[in-house]
Amino acid sequence: MHVGIIGCGQLARMMALAGWDMGLRFSFLASEGESTTCVQGLGNIVLHTPGHTAEQVYQDLGQPDVVTVERERVDYALLRGLADHCAVHPNADAVEACGDRFREKQLLDSAELPSAPYAIAETAQDVRAAAQSLGLPVVVKSPTEGYDGKQQWHLLTEKQLEAFCEENPPGAWLVESRVAFEREVSMIAARSADGDVTLYPPTENRHRDGILLTSIAPAADMGPLHEKACQYISTLLEAMDYVGVLAMESFVTADALLINELAPRVHNSGHWTMHGEVSSQFENHLRAILGMSLGATQTSRCHGMINILGGYDQRGTLLSLSRDARLTDYNKSHRPLRKLAHINVCSASRENVEEQLLSLHDQLYSGSTPAV
Repeated sequence: MHVGIIGCGQLARMMALAGWDMGLRFSFLASEGESTTCVQGLGNIVLHTPGHTAEQVYQDLGQPDVVTVERERVDYALLRGLADHCAVHPNADAVEACGDRFREKQLLDSAELPSAPYAIAETAQDVRAAAQSLGLPVVVKSPTEGYDGKQQWHLLTEKQLEAFCEENPPGAWLVESRVAFEREVSMIAARSADGDVTLYPPTENRHRDGILLTSIAPAADMGPLHEKACQYISTLLEAMDYVGVLAMESFVTADALLINELAPRVHNSGHWTMHGEVSSQFENHLRAILGMSLGATQTSRCHGMINILGGYDQRGTLLSLSRDARLTDYNKSHRPLRKLAHINVCSASRENVEEQLLSLHDQLYSGSTPAV
């Protein structure tokens, strides 16, 4: 079977590597200017240029059985056009809903699922009225292109609010109440075309400067919020008629779970699934979109993941790893804060996983503050 992937980043790379063991073939669609080093040697790479029709893309990709995505910001018209020639999972409406913060909020509202209170400001100047209505502090977000903390502004004071309104050009903005959360957790789930759903344990995430640095699964002390998280993501999968892996990031507050973001794809916080005890998120995504039965997702051990951001000593890191640790490199060039690789660890003891992550943090980011 042949899978076409829109995008050529590390998620496409890990998806293809997981699929090789399943005997699958891959081709990749690159946008103009996109680096393709992550997927070099893993299949045919096609450059999407202006005027490239859906039928031409389908033919150039080698007539794949199914097309999927590794990111939410894609050409939605192209996705809809490709659906005339082969299966497209997840569907274009779902990908578009998760790729635009306005649509995402509308989706959550229509499904009656909780998220931070918000308002939509048509211009930067309208942010002032929205902030006054919601009450400071607020977070202002661009409706698109916002990931790893990019295109987001935390306005805590009137002075910061005024500075934002004066310095930013006109545009449409999502203005949210700034949630006083205890921690962030994510849910990774897979749904097949026949409606079968499987969920991985909730994962607790820690960030630095808006970028995910470490994840631990299962998240500790979820209590009744675990059932709520399962209900929320299952509701979303059904509402979107979703096929494939979906990620849902949520804030845990003193007494609630608030959905923050959705990702219609495999997700950084699910990389711990690659350690081998369960079917990885990449394998289960492929199983789902190809109509196969879904693999096991429940774990009896504790798993951890740490991202490697910026340059690192690959050889030295490999030689220093314990027998419980595994490095996955993305074959990307070094750049400050760029995700170049990750390390997975696992143990029967959560304390041991936390100790390993702290040790790896000290090794990789000597002298910096641990993630929060």
